[in-house]
Amino acid sequence: MARINTRSPYWFYIEDSDLDYATLKLYVWNDTKTSVPTNPAYTITKKALPSDQPIVHFEVAELVRDELDTIFDGDYTGQAVWVKAVMFAYDSGGSEIVTEEPNTLIAFDGYNYFEEQNADESALMITNRELFVLEDNTFRVPIYTDAEPTVVFYKDGEIIASEIIGTESESADQIKYISIYGDDVNWDTFEERVLEDGGVDFESSVCLQSFFNNYSIGAVDKIEVSASGKKIETIKVNVLEECKYEPKKVTFINKFGALQDMYFFKKAVEMMTIEKESYKSNILNSNFEYSRSSHVNRDFNIIGKESVTLSSGFLSEEYNEVFKQMMLSEKVWVTNVTEGVEQVLPINVKTSDITYKTSLNDKLVEYTIEFDKAYDTINNIR
Repeated sequence: MARINTRSPYWFYIEDSDLDYATLKLYVWNDTKTSVPTNPAYTITKKALPSDQPIVHFEVAELVRDELDTIFDGDYTGQAVWVKAVMFAYDSGGSEIVTEEPNTLIAFDGYNYFEEQNADESALMITNRELFVLEDNTFRVPIYTDAEPTVVFYKDGEIIASEIIGTESESADQIKYISIYGDDVNWDTFEERVLEDGGVDFESSVCLQSFFNNYSIGAVDKIEVSASGKKIETIKVNVLEECKYEPKKVTFINKFGALQDMYFFKKAVEMMTIEKESYKSNILNSNFEYSRSSHVNRDFNIIGKESVTLSSGFLSEEYNEVFKQMMLSEKVWVTNVTEGVEQVLPINVKTSDITYKTSLNDKLVEYTIEFDKAYDTINNIR
């Protein structure tokens, strides 16, 4: 099934030798593919340009994107909308002469590069074929279900898990986030798994940590994704352990319109800047006396804005594309885990330029990116 990437143009057209003008009825909806709304989301009429073969084009990507708002709160769920276009051609007398009704399409909050002619139809909805993931943390691979792929997880050449993904009719099921534990897991660590499965408390111990160090649960070093008529895609998985710093998981919407995780393994530096107004206050009373503890120069409307600088650690050149897509993303989140509770917060990429690194030129590939927290320090939501 063809996809619409709503951050890049997508055109429908209708033509006829007697065409004078055309009308588009554009239906956009969630839910099942067959539950087409009774009324269109948009109705557009355009005049045909004079030519030997009159034709009318309708660019719909921006209209569809208005109906698609990808969010992330820690739950990895697919987000997409169905799109159906019905076009009517009329002659100069107003008589209907042609009706075009293309197949129903699926739309994601993605984009194409200028050099690309069409959207990538791969079952994998990430570009990089090498992953750097955190030990004892669940990692996920976004998969396009319409390709009906099979996902196989390997460790030391042995299959440790596999999943066959079938075609789905729900718009929310067009992307599945596959992990070694399946496609419906939203916990990241073993501790979260214990608490989510009904555990009242989780108490770590030296013996438990020793067990995890010797028997890594869910360890993977390779993933293969295969689909009918397509070549097998292989992803190399590098599992890293970080003892000195607290790694941060950053999630963003990639070029396919899917959620993609990126771990920053090294140090994090947090900063805050403030904006404020001030005025000079009169502190004299009626007896022309004043208190020395009163403020003459007063501040008000103080707004704090925080930012954080994250370091990736050493990665491969495959991650040049990941950083590119993260910086082009309009929605980014960071996940903090405090006392076993997962907290997803919105951030914006503050770094505005990047120089791609290669092992040939730079020996080691490592990036430092600055993010602004996408909210004020003082809660002012009213």
